[in-house]
This record gives sequence, structure tokens and C-alpha cells, in this order.
Amino acid sequence: MGIVKECVKRFERACSRTVRAALRLTLDKPRPAAGRLDPSTVRRVLIVRQDSRLGNLLLLTPLLKGIRNAFSSAETDILVSDAYGEILRHNPDLGRIYVLPKAMFLPDPSLPWRLVRNLRRNSYDLVFDASAMQAFSLSSAALAALSGAERKVGFDRGDAGLFLNCLVPPPDLPLHETRILFSLLRHVAPGAVEPAFTPQCHLTEAEKDEGQRLWASWGLGAHDVAVFVGARAEKRWPVEDFLELARRILAAGRRCVFFAGPAEQALVERLRQPAGLFLAPPLPLRRFAAVLAQARAVVTADTGPMHLAVSLGVPTVEIFQGSEPWRFGYAHLPGHHVIDAEGRRPGVDEVWESLQGLLR
Repeated sequence: MGIVKECVKRFERACSRTVRAALRLTLDKPRPAAGRLDPSTVRRVLIVRQDSRLGNLLLLTPLLKGIRNAFSSAETDILVSDAYGEILRHNPDLGRIYVLPKAMFLPDPSLPWRLVRNLRRNSYDLVFDASAMQAFSLSSAALAALSGAERKVGFDRGDAGLFLNCLVPPPDLPLHETRILFSLLRHVAPGAVEPAFTPQCHLTEAEKDEGQRLWASWGLGAHDVAVFVGARAEKRWPVEDFLELARRILAAGRRCVFFAGPAEQALVERLRQPAGLFLAPPLPLRRFAAVLAQARAVVTADTGPMHLAVSLGVPTVEIFQGSEPWRFGYAHLPGHHVIDAEGRRPGVDEVWESLQGLLR
């Protein structure tokens, strides 16, 4: 299995090098955008973010709202990776959602080119490369350039100047990621009204009903707490500490449900669990969102489910280790407590005290 994965990675890298070389040869150097943009002339907008992280897609949603407000007569589409693109379904600020596999040339090498052909047929007036400010994304920039849009907007870093004709200076930090992304819009529409800088996830009534039924079937009610166990290594809070936190939640008369990735789920199952703790089964993404929306509060490290809980309006305790709370946390919003534990391991007492503050 490891040999197969390594072969796939080598193939992807080879494809990336080939595409980069081909684009350098075939794409003309972008001509500077002519004059100021008149919002009333914009009919079609495309946002590109080839990203396989849930949180990063949810952090885009205030920008989507801002674009909808700034270009009220335009239709706005988005092109994202297939990993979590479905979380943007039913967003009223979006028209079409195009998805492209992260391994975009597998299993069909013609797929990206067919997608580009479809995008060009839409005759976009404006495209935003909304990839991360700190890291140039070849795939996002290339797709933005190949869309055929007259004005191609993105942050000025890396090889962006080879693909985009409206380069945005990265804003000064510290600044929350939602505001960093909004600076792309501000560059071309200085009068754009700032939306609420809160991520949004839109569930249908049927999805909400299903989430309520599933939550109740687990024996949980409106006062019970969800805990997401897991994160990338540098962000992870120990599973043993999560279990101790669960004991305190249960002792306080509330029930507790654990959500976990495959590795953490196996670890939780091997450890001694307190009576009354429910370990949720794996769920499809939107069903997971519908269930998470039922919780009284969510305790989590800096993960995609943290951003999902905030986007659903659920209060959160956010444990930050190895990432910037000022950039990705939500202490600036009511109902969200951030524990900034850079360089240290936060204790259970600290997390429990923060959770109690939310539950009072």
C-alpha cells in the first residue's frame, strides 16, 4: 500500500512540474487590468480555492457574502477541491459549485482541461484566487488564469504575477483570516461593505430535522456537550485529557458525545471510558454538521470542526497549540472562548473552567 501511495505522489509531482512548464510556455504574461472596476458592469464572478481543509472553506464564507453585496447583480460561482466542497451547498451567496479532485489528473488526466473549457464558456468578468495569503498555490492561480476572466485578483506572492493581473499586497498582521481574505475584495471594490466576519454553514430544514433525530437517538438533549477529539499532531490535546474533561461534564449532570477521526477513535476505544460517554460513529460531512448543530457547546482544538461549530452558531471552547488564535480563533465573537496555549500544554482545569463559563 505504501509503494502505491508513493507512486501516486510521484505521478502527481511529475504532472505538477509538467503543467507548470506548459503554463509558462503557453500563457501570455497578464496585462494589467484597465482602470477602476465599475461594480455595475460585473455579471459573473468566480472564486477559486483548491483546498482540502474544511476550516479554510468555511473561512471563505464572509468573503462570499461580501462579493454578493458588492456585485449585487452578478452570479457568483466557486471552484474548490472535492474533499469538503459539499459544505458550501445551499449557500445563498453562491450559484454553481465546481469541484476538482485534489489529485486533479487522477484517474482522468483530461478532467482539468474539460473543467477549464466549461469555465471559459461562462465568460467571467472577475476571478478571485482565494488561496492562502502566505503560500502561493499553483493550481488555484493557474485555474484563475485559465478561466478567461478579464480581471484576475490574488495575493502578490510567489509566482502570482505570472498568472494574475490584479495583485493584492498581503495585509499587515495580526489580522483574522476572514479579514485577510476580505482584503481581496476591498482591493477591487474599495466601497465594499464589510459583512459579519463569521463563517456560515447553511443546512436545509430536512437536514436539521435529521440532526435532531439522530442526536435524540443517542440519548442526548439540548443541554449536552460535544467534544471533538483529534487534530494534526502539533495542535492535538491528549485524548486522556479529553476523557478527564468528559468525566467532569458527566459529573455536572450533562451528557457528553465524542467525535473523533479514525486514529483517535481507536485510541478512545482502547482507553477506559466514563459511563455515560457516547462515542459517535463516523458520519458523512453534512450529517455531522446537522448533529453538531444540536450541541449546547463544543470543545475542540484548532480543527475544521471548530470552524464548523462556529458557522452553525454553537458556542465553542477552542484549544490553540501550534497555531495562531488571533488569526484562526473566534475570541472576538460572543459565545466563544479561546485558550491560547502556545508553547505549553493546557490543563484540564483550565479547559473545564472555560467550558463552565459558556454553560452558565
